[in-house]
Amino acid sequence: MQKKNLVVIGNGMAGARAVEEILARNGAEQFEITMFGDEPYGNYNRILLSNVLNGSQHESEIYLNPLDWYRDNGITLHIGVQADSILRKSKCVLGCDGTIEAYDKLIVATGSRSYIPPIAGLTLENRQYKPGLFVFRTLDDCREIAEYAQGRGRAAVIGGGLLGLEAARGLQNFGVAVDVIHRGPHLM
Repeated sequence: MQKKNLVVIGNGMAGARAVEEILARNGAEQFEITMFGDEPYGNYNRILLSNVLNGSQHESEIYLNPLDWYRDNGITLHIGVQADSILRKSKCVLGCDGTIEAYDKLIVATGSRSYIPPIAGLTLENRQYKPGLFVFRTLDDCREIAEYAQGRGRAAVIGGGLLGLEAARGLQNFGVAVDVIHRGPHLM
Protein backbone atom coordinates (compact mmCIF):
# COMPACT_ATOMS: atom_id res chain seq x y z
CA MET A 1 0.00 0.00 0.00
CA GLN A 2 1.35 3.41 -0.99
CA LYS A 3 1.50 5.97 1.77
CA LYS A 4 -0.74 9.01 1.58
CA ASN A 5 0.62 12.52 2.05
CA LEU A 6 -0.48 14.16 5.28
CA VAL A 7 0.30 17.87 5.60
CA VAL A 8 -0.07 19.64 8.93
CA ILE A 9 -0.09 23.42 9.01
CA GLY A 10 1.13 24.43 12.45
CA ASN A 11 3.74 22.65 14.53
CA GLY A 12 2.55 24.14 17.81
CA MET A 13 0.94 22.20 20.63
CA ALA A 14 -2.21 21.18 18.74
CA GLY A 15 -0.51 20.24 15.47
CA ALA A 16 2.24 18.28 17.17
CA ARG A 17 -0.21 16.55 19.49
CA ALA A 18 -2.31 15.47 16.50
CA VAL A 19 0.80 14.04 14.83
CA GLU A 20 1.86 12.28 18.05
CA GLU A 21 -1.54 10.57 18.15
CA ILE A 22 -1.32 9.62 14.47
CA LEU A 23 2.11 8.10 15.06
CA ALA A 24 0.87 6.24 18.15
CA ARG A 25 -1.80 4.63 15.94
CA ASN A 26 0.76 3.38 13.38
CA GLY A 27 0.23 6.42 11.18
CA ALA A 28 3.86 6.35 10.03
CA GLU A 29 2.95 3.24 8.05
CA GLN A 30 0.03 5.04 6.41
CA PHE A 31 1.33 8.58 5.88
CA GLU A 32 4.28 10.60 4.69
CA ILE A 33 3.95 13.44 7.19
CA THR A 34 4.96 17.00 6.42
CA MET A 35 4.54 19.94 8.76
CA PHE A 36 4.78 23.69 8.29
CA GLY A 37 5.84 25.69 11.33
CA ASP A 38 6.31 29.44 11.15
CA GLU A 39 8.63 29.50 14.17
CA PRO A 40 12.23 28.26 13.88
CA TYR A 41 11.83 25.68 16.68
CA GLY A 42 10.28 22.38 17.53
CA ASN A 43 7.06 22.70 19.46
CA TYR A 44 6.98 23.91 23.03
CA ASN A 45 4.46 24.40 25.79
CA ARG A 46 3.15 27.95 25.29
CA ILE A 47 1.42 27.77 28.66
CA LEU A 48 4.87 27.85 30.27
CA LEU A 49 6.04 31.01 28.46
CA SER A 50 5.26 33.05 31.56
CA ASN A 51 7.69 30.85 33.50
CA VAL A 52 10.37 31.63 30.94
CA LEU A 53 9.62 35.35 31.19
CA ASN A 54 9.68 35.36 35.00
CA GLY A 55 12.86 33.27 35.08
CA SER A 56 11.49 30.23 36.91
CA GLN A 57 12.17 27.98 33.89
CA HIS A 58 14.71 28.06 31.09
CA GLU A 59 13.27 27.93 27.59
CA SER A 60 15.00 24.58 26.97
CA GLU A 61 12.74 23.09 29.67
CA ILE A 62 9.48 23.85 27.87
CA TYR A 63 10.14 21.98 24.62
CA LEU A 64 7.76 19.12 23.99
CA ASN A 65 9.29 17.89 20.73
CA PRO A 66 12.74 19.20 19.81
CA LEU A 67 13.80 19.32 16.16
CA ASP A 68 15.39 15.85 16.39
CA TRP A 69 11.97 14.36 17.20
CA TYR A 70 10.64 15.30 13.77
CA ARG A 71 13.64 13.76 11.99
CA ASP A 72 13.56 10.65 14.19
CA ASN A 73 9.89 10.13 13.29
CA GLY A 74 10.38 10.62 9.55
CA ILE A 75 8.51 13.92 9.52
CA THR A 76 9.47 16.59 7.02
CA LEU A 77 9.38 19.88 8.92
CA HIS A 78 9.45 23.14 7.03
CA ILE A 79 10.81 25.08 9.95
CA GLY A 80 10.30 28.82 9.99
CA VAL A 81 8.03 28.52 6.95
CA GLN A 82 4.52 29.89 7.18
CA ALA A 83 1.92 28.27 4.96
CA ASP A 84 0.69 31.07 2.70
CA SER A 85 -2.00 29.34 0.67
CA ILE A 86 -4.03 26.18 0.45
CA LEU A 87 -4.95 25.25 -3.11
CA ARG A 88 -7.91 23.00 -2.42
CA LYS A 89 -8.61 21.94 -6.00
CA SER A 90 -5.03 20.86 -6.63
CA LYS A 91 -4.58 19.71 -3.00
CA CYS A 92 -1.36 21.64 -2.40
CA VAL A 93 -0.03 23.87 0.37
CA LEU A 94 2.22 26.76 -0.62
CA GLY A 95 4.84 27.95 1.84
CA CYS A 96 6.05 31.55 2.10
CA ASP A 97 9.47 30.39 0.83
CA GLY A 98 8.04 28.87 -2.37
CA THR A 99 7.73 25.34 -0.96
CA ILE A 100 4.89 23.34 -2.50
CA GLU A 101 3.59 20.26 -0.71
CA ALA A 102 0.86 18.03 -2.12
CA TYR A 103 -1.56 16.47 0.33
CA ASP A 104 -4.13 13.71 0.47
CA LYS A 105 -5.11 14.72 4.01
CA LEU A 106 -4.69 18.15 5.56
CA ILE A 107 -4.74 19.28 9.18
CA VAL A 108 -4.87 23.00 9.95
CA ALA A 109 -3.79 23.63 13.54
CA THR A 110 -2.54 27.19 13.53
CA GLY A 111 -3.64 28.11 17.04
CA SER A 112 -4.63 31.56 18.13
CA ARG A 113 -3.14 35.01 17.72
CA SER A 114 -2.83 37.77 20.27
CA TYR A 115 -5.61 40.33 20.12
CA ILE A 116 -4.35 43.87 19.72
CA PRO A 117 -7.03 46.43 20.57
CA PRO A 118 -7.66 49.01 17.83
CA ILE A 119 -5.75 51.83 19.51
CA ALA A 120 -4.44 54.66 17.33
CA GLY A 121 -0.70 55.19 17.27
CA LEU A 122 0.52 51.65 17.96
CA THR A 123 2.27 51.20 14.63
CA LEU A 124 4.87 52.95 12.52
CA GLU A 125 4.26 53.92 8.88
CA ASN A 126 5.48 50.48 7.76
CA ARG A 127 2.76 48.90 9.97
CA GLN A 128 5.32 47.42 12.38
CA TYR A 129 4.68 47.92 16.08
CA LYS A 130 6.42 50.85 17.69
CA PRO A 131 9.45 50.05 19.86
CA GLY A 132 8.36 48.79 23.26
CA LEU A 133 5.06 47.29 22.08
CA PHE A 134 4.93 43.49 22.24
CA VAL A 135 2.51 40.61 22.07
CA PHE A 136 3.05 37.67 24.42
CA ARG A 137 2.66 34.52 22.34
CA THR A 138 6.02 33.00 21.37
CA LEU A 139 9.51 32.28 22.66
CA ASP A 140 10.77 35.15 20.54
CA ASP A 141 8.20 37.43 22.20
CA CYS A 142 9.54 36.36 25.62
CA ARG A 143 13.10 37.11 24.60
CA GLU A 144 12.20 40.52 23.17
CA ILE A 145 10.13 41.49 26.22
CA ALA A 146 12.88 40.40 28.63
CA GLU A 147 15.57 42.24 26.69
CA TYR A 148 13.50 45.41 26.44
CA ALA A 149 12.52 45.30 30.14
CA GLN A 150 16.15 45.55 31.25
CA GLY A 151 16.60 48.94 32.92
CA ARG A 152 13.05 50.14 32.24
CA GLY A 153 11.04 51.76 34.98
CA ARG A 154 7.42 51.17 33.93
CA ALA A 155 5.33 48.96 31.72
CA ALA A 156 1.67 48.62 30.88
CA VAL A 157 0.07 45.26 30.18
CA ILE A 158 -3.21 45.33 28.28
CA GLY A 159 -5.38 42.46 29.39
CA GLY A 160 -6.09 41.18 32.87
CA GLY A 161 -6.56 37.57 31.88
CA LEU A 162 -4.24 34.78 32.94
CA LEU A 163 -1.50 35.52 30.38
CA GLY A 164 -1.67 39.26 30.98
CA LEU A 165 -1.29 38.84 34.71
CA GLU A 166 1.54 36.35 34.25
CA ALA A 167 3.29 38.75 31.87
CA ALA A 168 2.88 41.52 34.46
CA ARG A 169 4.43 39.30 37.14
CA GLY A 170 7.29 38.40 34.83
CA LEU A 171 7.99 42.09 34.20
CA GLN A 172 7.99 42.78 37.94
CA ASN A 173 10.87 40.32 38.27
CA PHE A 174 12.89 42.76 36.12
CA GLY A 175 12.19 45.52 38.64
CA VAL A 176 9.60 47.15 36.39
CA ALA A 177 6.51 48.81 37.87
CA VAL A 178 3.56 47.40 35.95
CA ASP A 179 0.08 48.78 35.32
CA VAL A 180 -2.51 46.27 34.12
CA ILE A 181 -5.23 47.71 31.90
CA HIS A 182 -8.33 45.58 31.66
CA ARG A 183 -11.72 46.32 30.10
CA GLY A 184 -13.82 44.16 32.42
CA PRO A 185 -15.06 44.95 35.92
CA HIS A 186 -12.74 42.33 37.43
CA LEU A 187 -9.59 40.48 36.49
CA MET A 188 -9.68 37.10 34.77
